[in-house]
Order: sequence, then C-alpha cells, then structure tokens
Amino acid sequence: MKDIRLIIASIAAVWFIVLVTDTKVLLWQTKVKKGQYYYVEEHGDLGKSNQSTLVGRYFNGRGIITKVFWYSSNNIFGRDSCPFILRD
Repeated sequence: MKDIRLIIASIAAVWFIVLVTDTKVLLWQTKVKKGQYYYVEEHGDLGKSNQSTLVGRYFNGRGIITKVFWYSSNNIFGRDSCPFILRD
C-alpha cells in the first residue's frame, strides 16, 4: 500500500511541475512520409508536402497538443525525432 501511495504522489508531482512550468512531455510521435495521408488540424494533409514530417503528441498538464516538425535523417534541415521535452 505504501508503494502505491508513493507512485501516485510521484505522478502528481510530475504533473504539477509540467503544469506550472509550461513544459510539454512527448507521449508519442509519428513519421509521415510524402504521399501518405495524415490529417492534422491547422496543418491539413501532411502527406501532400514535398518532405516527410514528424508529428509529436505532447502532454502539457492540461491536455494533449500536437506539434509538427520537418523530418531529416541527419538533423540538418529538420529533426530525426521529436524532442522529449519541449519548451516554448
């Protein structure tokens, strides 16, 4: 029982820190290739672009938000993965 309370307290503390500091934590990411249909509100169909894109779903303490990044396997003109912690 003590372990469960510790886990719940830890989750609550992390949630509070994320909420107060306006930090976003990555939940999952999706790589969208050119020609693949993937609709994101405010961005439209990402598969119509000339370059692959990354879609990251982030938790900000209040809900889940979506961020779109250009994809580049070598990190020069884009990112090879979404950042785990995002600060705006």
